Amino acid sequence: MSAISIMIVEGNPSFLRVESFLFQKHCHPEMVVVGTAVRGDEALAQARVLRPDAILFDLAVCGCGGPAMIALLKRALPETAIIARGSPNEEIDREALLAAGIDDVVSKFASPTELLPVIKRVWENRLNRRAQESAAVFHSLKHRALNEPTMKKHGKPITILMADDEATDCLLVKTAVERAHLHNDLRFVENGVELMDYLHRCGRYTKASDAPRPGLILLDLNMPRKDGREALAEIKADSDLSKIPVVVLTGSKADEDFWRARNLGADMYLVKPVTFETLVNVTRSLGKYWFEIVEIPHDSESTPARPQENFVRVA
Repeated sequence: MSAISIMIVEGNPSFLRVESFLFQKHCHPEMVVVGTAVRGDEALAQARVLRPDAILFDLAVCGCGGPAMIALLKRALPETAIIARGSPNEEIDREALLAAGIDDVVSKFASPTELLPVIKRVWENRLNRRAQESAAVFHSLKHRALNEPTMKKHGKPITILMADDEATDCLLVKTAVERAHLHNDLRFVENGVELMDYLHRCGRYTKASDAPRPGLILLDLNMPRKDGREALAEIKADSDLSKIPVVVLTGSKADEDFWRARNLGADMYLVKPVTFETLVNVTRSLGKYWFEIVEIPHDSESTPARPQENFVRVA
């Protein structure tokens, strides 16, 4: 599991400096402090830019209304875990905090080593919930596919084409496919130019045996020569290629990339680094729908449009 990025919101600047130091000293490399703030408005502005995995939020911070500020943070960062911290002497309205979207409440005086397992538990719970949500969506898609007359079962596993210039990510996906017991032909290209050459069978991919038509594309957004955004736009603008499902697998957490991918017709958005178990769970869910059940028809008249409400974002 990669390091969990955290942001500390603490109203006492002196305490904030000491706590940041202690977190870096005792919790590295499992956690890394990416930002700090002493006021609610400052925390909101920084969090929108830094997009931390978790926020430690002091309920006594100036410039915020506790649950109201947490609700704003949740609206801006729905995938970030927020842990409230309060003094034992304070009256804490837990119902209001839960309604605002808080993930847990802890003592303000808990040490970084005491907070470490709490943050890890909360973050892992959020990852598991996202994986379950993804599985539920694809379970729904599976039943839609079985009842859809224009789609048909097939006996041969589809080819999966992954476009990513990071060898470690390619190896991770290859291992996840094997762990999910999917017997699919997995192919790799390193950039957007190679991806389009493969799909159009030109350049080094002129032979059909070197470029079997993929039934699914796993696409990184940040690649050399031609990035995934350009490639996705070209794929979805092509009447033949647009029928191939595309799962975006990227390190970009930018909302702009998420909405652009969604609007272009991507079917799923995974933010790297995801945990291996999350990737395996998502791969199994994909397998139930695309890899084992649905063969994408080659004629445009027989291809149903995939509704946008099935678009999934997993981080």
